[in-house]
Amino acid sequence: MASTIRIEQLLTPLRESIINKQPYISGTLQLPDSCFPLFYKVAKDDHAARHINLANATPDEVEQLTQACGPVGKMDSECFSPMLDPFHTELVKIIRDYLLEGTESKEVIKTEPYELNVYSKGSFFEAHDVNTPRSEKMFGSLVVVFPTHHEGGALLLRHRGQEWIFDSDQAPAAKCQPSIGYVAFFSDVEHEVAPVISGHRITLTYNLYFDDGGPVSANDAISEPPQPVNEDAIHEAFVALLESPEFLADGGTLAFGLRHVYPIKRERVSIAMKSLHPIENYLKHLCGVLKGSDSVVYQSACALGFEPVLYLYYEWTGRTDRASPTSPPLGVITDKVMDFNELQADMGQDLVGFAQSEGGILVARAKLREGGGSAIMLESRFESPELLEWVTPMTTFNRQEDVYPARYGPRSKPGLRWVSGYVCLVVRIGKGGDRLAYPTVGELSRRNLIKRMADDDDDDIYM
Repeated sequence: MASTIRIEQLLTPLRESIINKQPYISGTLQLPDSCFPLFYKVAKDDHAARHINLANATPDEVEQLTQACGPVGKMDSECFSPMLDPFHTELVKIIRDYLLEGTESKEVIKTEPYELNVYSKGSFFEAHDVNTPRSEKMFGSLVVVFPTHHEGGALLLRHRGQEWIFDSDQAPAAKCQPSIGYVAFFSDVEHEVAPVISGHRITLTYNLYFDDGGPVSANDAISEPPQPVNEDAIHEAFVALLESPEFLADGGTLAFGLRHVYPIKRERVSIAMKSLHPIENYLKHLCGVLKGSDSVVYQSACALGFEPVLYLYYEWTGRTDRASPTSPPLGVITDKVMDFNELQADMGQDLVGFAQSEGGILVARAKLREGGGSAIMLESRFESPELLEWVTPMTTFNRQEDVYPARYGPRSKPGLRWVSGYVCLVVRIGKGGDRLAYPTVGELSRRNLIKRMADDDDDDIYM
């Protein structure tokens, strides 16, 4: 069996493909006709104004706009008024769900028009190191490419020695409904516009800010979700990991801490009411709303034939084993939010027993295993735990906290302790050479049910 150090080395490419995501998101988006009109001044110091519909502008209208932008092909925000407000489209939600991660994805995002650019034949924009933030709350830029005919003018993005290309002449492809191309990127990304070969490339740039007030955009599904830039890298790293005969040669369990914030349903009722109106706080509803890298990991696992499951991982500080202090900490994974207020400490029930009685699975973080086997010595009342290999760490922004009654000694009164649950994605894999021969959720549920029934029978014998 490979050592912990070797397993960590094998996990590194997959972990980095998830965590070190590219600093931009791009795609196309269909918009209603009302988003394409633009009003602009004929000249900066003139009160005369014109109107253009960028969904179906004529060559003469485009030429008039080009002349108004002057020789550098740029117009400042005080000289134009677009009808396109990103907040009232899916653009802000796309930025939140696919560019941002963690608590930042719950921030209110404000967009402000910055400049209008018209790139004619031969026009280009030299590499610009960064977009200097105009406020400490500015975090990036959004570039919208309108569907005017042009060739060339690709947007080149560079960051930490890597380069990506967004082909703006291909992005707003002809559809029944007019579309835009868009790119959103962080302020520290270098960007450059390649020369336009023909036609006119018209773009509108918005500054992106975190805002203190105002409503957060809706949680509705996105009609045209973009392809995460790291999708191929994650899938390729996943495949390479599974093909390695060294990695979990006897099979095992991978755990992924989620990178995005999700709405977790939780309802409480009294024990008496629960028997009449059961409340099932399961996590299944989250599978359909996973975002960014979380969604890519889930979809990749499904595509490879696995059964990814969302669990809450509960870990506690009380010792339930007799191993050395360096033994991996124990926990329980469960597919629902648990109500630990129902734990009956005065009847001798502890957290482990309660969690298992509710269908929880005993687990341990397998980070301290060396050279073969796990040095966990549990009390006889516990079965061997399922060892979790954490690909990405637990994150706190989906944490579920609860208190439970616990005895601190045989003669003491029950007190209260905190327990925290962390949402994670779990993928069970089979042994090397037969990775798809893994225990399914259905099989595990049947095993746990049989065990609980056997435990109940044992309890009845001693009553």
